[in-house]
Amino acid sequence: MPDEAEVKMLDTSSLEGLRPEHELLLALSRPRLGVDERKRIRLFLTTHSEAIEWGVFIDQACRHMVMPLVARHLTQFRLTLSDEGKPLVPYRWLYTEAYEGSRRRNLVLASEYARVLHALNDSAVRYLIRKGPVLGEHFYHDLAARRISNLDVFMQRADYPLLQQVLADLGYQVGELTPNGSRIVPFDRRTELYWKVNLTNTSLPHARVGDHDTVESYLVSTMFSLFQPMLGIRDDADEVLDASVATTLYGVPARMLHLADQLLDSCFQIHLRATLFYYIESGKDLLVRNFLDLVHLLMKATPDCIEEFRGRVEKFDLTKSAYYSLHFTRQLYPDLVPERLVESFRPADTSYLEEYGAFDGDRYTWNRRFAERLFDPRRRAEVAGRSKVPGPRSMI
Repeated sequence: MPDEAEVKMLDTSSLEGLRPEHELLLALSRPRLGVDERKRIRLFLTTHSEAIEWGVFIDQACRHMVMPLVARHLTQFRLTLSDEGKPLVPYRWLYTEAYEGSRRRNLVLASEYARVLHALNDSAVRYLIRKGPVLGEHFYHDLAARRISNLDVFMQRADYPLLQQVLADLGYQVGELTPNGSRIVPFDRRTELYWKVNLTNTSLPHARVGDHDTVESYLVSTMFSLFQPMLGIRDDADEVLDASVATTLYGVPARMLHLADQLLDSCFQIHLRATLFYYIESGKDLLVRNFLDLVHLLMKATPDCIEEFRGRVEKFDLTKSAYYSLHFTRQLYPDLVPERLVESFRPADTSYLEEYGAFDGDRYTWNRRFAERLFDPRRRAEVAGRSKVPGPRSMI
């Protein structure tokens, strides 16, 4: 076991200048905690507990959408207590409730989305499911550890009218929840028009008012391409669907992206979200959870799968996105993302790593390092441009 002098900081990441709250957050936001890692965290808490601003820690865990996982690790391994039983983390019940609350919420969503999957299977819609539900069940292997919200359906555009009918029969409609949460109303005309003209790879979400106190609304999102139209990248929905893998979700037969496509999707989304005005304005541009998702995918990837992923990166000319995402994910998880893998995607010019706005048609350079921006929500104030996308900042 490391002695106290060795645990001035946890140093699980390669980021420099982190506050103790941020060190602890990253140490707990991992796929699993081994015995040595648990010992280091407990010793760190023993020596730093009084200096940690617990309100800051809780805020960051929620902002980065890792609170359920953090809570699981703190409570499952009794890291809230010293070896002698002395409290190290205040309000242990808060973490217990956060984890169990996430479980209750996700169980409600699972029941509803199983109903949607059954209906899709009974229809002629050819589809697969992306992101949250797949990651939670098949990569995190814990229904509570990763909070989910919507069911993300990838499909052919030609089948969209069929999907609309399926969802209408289940009580869904295109729209958003009213401020008082009582009903779903259509989006304003400006938002609808912008989506139809500029975001042709997706559609506005279908929603249904929640019927449980843990869920305000159920959301079904649809995508017809993995890439936003402004990039000029053309993928074939049939090819993506052909490569998809049979699975089960919430006990229902379904399909998910091939792992190589999941890696491609994850890398592209991390780069897009970190640099697009839309996500920066919403505060969802840099989330530890997104980098952690990529780590889970990489842990499942065989050498052959990595080569298939590399082929897709080359096919769609996404080397910059792959390197961007792998580079920064390695900074958070240097022991879980091999340097050789990251360097194999390095482009000739890496100056873009500190830029944002390129996907919006502009190009700006951040004033602060990644490590400073990651945990500071005030980064939004630095942004030189504005998104032209109307509507709520949580839909694409």
